[in-house]
Amino acid sequence: MPVFPFRSLRFRLIASVVVIEVVMLSLLVWSNLGVIRQAYADLLNDTAANMLQQVARTSGGHLVEVDYATLQEFLEHIAAHEELTYLSVLDRDQRPVVTLGTLPRQRWPVPDAHPSVVQDGILDVADDIFIGDQFMGQVRMGFSLASMNQAIDTARIRSIAIATTEIALTILATVLIGVHLTRRLGKLATAAQRVGAGDYNVSVAAEIDDEVGTTARAFNYMVAEVSERTGKLQESLARERVIEETSIDGMITYGTDCLINSVNPAMQELFGYAEKELITQPASLLLCSRADAGLWLRSSGSRIEVTGVRKDHNEFPLELYIGQVDIAGELLFAATLHDITERKQSENECRTLLEGNRFLIHKSLAVQEEERRHLARELHDELGQCLTAIQADAEIIHDLSKKEKQVAIETSAGAILSVSSRIYDVVHSMMQRLRPGTLDDLGLVAALDEEINAWRARHLEIHCTFETGPEVTELGEAINITLYRIVQEALTNIAKHAGADEVSICLGKEGNGKELLVIISDNGRGMSPALLPGRGLGLIGMRERVEALNGHFDIHSEAGSGTTIRLRIPLLNEPQEVVV
Repeated sequence: MPVFPFRSLRFRLIASVVVIEVVMLSLLVWSNLGVIRQAYADLLNDTAANMLQQVARTSGGHLVEVDYATLQEFLEHIAAHEELTYLSVLDRDQRPVVTLGTLPRQRWPVPDAHPSVVQDGILDVADDIFIGDQFMGQVRMGFSLASMNQAIDTARIRSIAIATTEIALTILATVLIGVHLTRRLGKLATAAQRVGAGDYNVSVAAEIDDEVGTTARAFNYMVAEVSERTGKLQESLARERVIEETSIDGMITYGTDCLINSVNPAMQELFGYAEKELITQPASLLLCSRADAGLWLRSSGSRIEVTGVRKDHNEFPLELYIGQVDIAGELLFAATLHDITERKQSENECRTLLEGNRFLIHKSLAVQEEERRHLARELHDELGQCLTAIQADAEIIHDLSKKEKQVAIETSAGAILSVSSRIYDVVHSMMQRLRPGTLDDLGLVAALDEEINAWRARHLEIHCTFETGPEVTELGEAINITLYRIVQEALTNIAKHAGADEVSICLGKEGNGKELLVIISDNGRGMSPALLPGRGLGLIGMRERVEALNGHFDIHSEAGSGTTIRLRIPLLNEPQEVVV
């Protein structure tokens, strides 16, 4: 951008120096002329006073002697002074005795006090002549100021000439220095204009190691920094623009007025609006009317699920994320909108599959329990009766052979009794594991007590306590078999994995008898929290059994701090089917 000549730094620098120089020299010349004028006036005044005093002193004797010829000769010698205009000696009657020069037209003007107050160009002076105390006459003299004025004019001309020369030299030096300085500053200014226009490939030579050179080096460093940062910024903006244009998520920006400032191409595919249709429109246009009106003016912090509305008024699920930035005191918001229709469909499908899988698991558990019940009954009814018959026949044979002293037969009958008794114990144990008869005959508490006592007998090194409330009765078939299997599985896991020496099992009701609570805890090695969800079939089976009864299964464990299992099962609206 060109600079008007009269506004340039060079012109202002030279003009400022010239004005200052002219003012200062003018003041100096005016002051010098005043001093010269005063000096000449004082000199003339002193000269006039001395000559007047000399003439007055000399003329007194000649007037007494009436020697006017000698007096005139003396005065002619005095009158030779170039500045003396007239000289007159008067007697006591004021009559001229000796007169030299040109007398003033106004006879005997009033004497002047000082040359500086003279108005007519003649310094008029006078002095009385005394002999002793006797007045003898008067001396009058006039001095021309022409020589003084001429000297003053000469001094004025000389001072003006000197000042003019000094001003010219000052202007020349200022121009040379200013041109050199402003030329280098002009290079900096031109380079700055190019940088302002976006051209960062500029560099200014330092030339001389002075302030301008230091500024040039600093300018070059600054331009290099700006160029590097601008390049990075442009790369970042280009990268962000590519991300915005290629992103499958919709992106918008808006201010505190919630009017859309910009959108990316994905918005058209997502909502069906063209870019120009969304600009300056309220952001609330994109969501259903049920959405919170203040949602757009606060950062979400995380993705939130909302319902979007397309141009054709069809609603669809969205994930919305809102961020904000403060730019020069004004908030700018940016929102990302992600279509989660497919994800929701997949979630629904997964939920349906999960419910189906759980239904199959519950059914399989129910079938498994029913098969266990049937198998236990068959073992009891069929195999139990056969073993009883075998034992009865073996007893008879043993007794007969003993009476008849048939040792071989008696031994064989004894072996049959022993084997059949062992088989009966094995079958009884199998029946107990398949379906404890105590559970059906005496209820859950008795069955658990029997199971825990048997477990204690097998693990004498572990101290196990079992506490139950008197109100835990008549819980129903489904709850009885579920809790029995969970306690059975938990004790098995403790024996295999916990390494505990203290086990506690508590069974009771909560919530005014509307909820059944079971707590199983040990002081074993515990498990890492990352493994708590577990992939073991035991824990999964426990959870599925509890959830089949609309209950809640919770397990808490830390490495080295043991494990605690809590079961909460509602006692109202209990399922009729035995799903365990």
